Amino acid sequence: MKVSFHRQALTEVLALATGIVPSRSPKPVLGCVRLSTASLPTGRAVQVVCTDGEMTLETYLRQVDIKQDGVLLLPAIKFAEIVNNSPDETIAITASNEKATLTGQDSSYTLLGFGVEGYPPIESFDGKPDFSIQAGALKRMLDCTRFAAAKEMSRYAINGVLFEVKSKKLSLVATDGHRMAQAREDIQADEVKDLSAVVPIKAITHIEKLLSDAQATIEMQFRENKLFVQVLAGGEENGQKAVKASFSATLVEGVFPQYQDVIPKDCDRKANIQGAPFSSSVRRASLMTSDDSRAIKVAFTNNQLDLVGRSPELGEARITMPIEFTGPATELGFNPQYLLDAVKVSPTDSFSFEFKGQGPALMRFGKAFVYVIMPVTIP
Repeated sequence: MKVSFHRQALTEVLALATGIVPSRSPKPVLGCVRLSTASLPTGRAVQVVCTDGEMTLETYLRQVDIKQDGVLLLPAIKFAEIVNNSPDETIAITASNEKATLTGQDSSYTLLGFGVEGYPPIESFDGKPDFSIQAGALKRMLDCTRFAAAKEMSRYAINGVLFEVKSKKLSLVATDGHRMAQAREDIQADEVKDLSAVVPIKAITHIEKLLSDAQATIEMQFRENKLFVQVLAGGEENGQKAVKASFSATLVEGVFPQYQDVIPKDCDRKANIQGAPFSSSVRRASLMTSDDSRAIKVAFTNNQLDLVGRSPELGEARITMPIEFTGPATELGFNPQYLLDAVKVSPTDSFSFEFKGQGPALMRFGKAFVYVIMPVTIP
């Protein structure tokens, strides 16, 4: 192999790769990236592949000058360190017999690689997608849900985001048992089939890194126990969209909870609240809470909201703000961080807060994002 790379483009690809390859593994080849020259419908490129056994990323570098075809397997982290610290605009790689020479204007590195025959086989995106969605829309949906997923690894079935498709509508849902976030969006597909699958949080993190171009088209395919994602460039090359990257991940096993059952119905109390003043009030009230009393009281009265934070060792904070409220006066306790998390990612400036008695509350941010939060006991 003999290729000259645009260094900044190579740096960006290796940043994605090093986030996936394991830092330690009984299989040293999993700590490597595989580089191979390729002829695509949109032109010549170098394919960069990395995997940890559960997730796989394939990206394509088109800002290259290919002088000799070949395949190369290099240790990802050390390769990235060399490229990141280079001051050059371009870096040339010449490789043979599992050894690569990286050359800049005033530098030369010899980096020992591995035999490509030991690299695991890679499953790729195959055939038509189950559906397509714009990258900007998918990123908004992930931002509105992923924060609510369970963090404890013992709750494996909810350590991820549920992808559910019904009637050309994509719904993303996450829950940790104390709260639930759901985002919905229209999708594009010739024939939409209903599906339901839980994508692990680690995979969600890497998918979000591929959504930097809001105009890019994201194609998704669910096959057996895996998700396959293909990122198509926003523009076109040679009359068709170029594949920027492909990603696959093993899905979460287990049964996701029946989340529809926890969404409050027949609410007899409703408040319309402005997001920014509400966030400020919650933050200020929570200043007087402690680790032992991590809750604030939220009192709804006629067109007024009182937020009280109190702890025996600190004292008390009381914040008042105007709202539109219908229904009998009610006091509830909530984890302030859970309230802030939802408003932080809100796609709207205001939201409705709906509930019945002392039951769970529904925060509704337009038609595309809803959030259910369980009240807590105030000490």
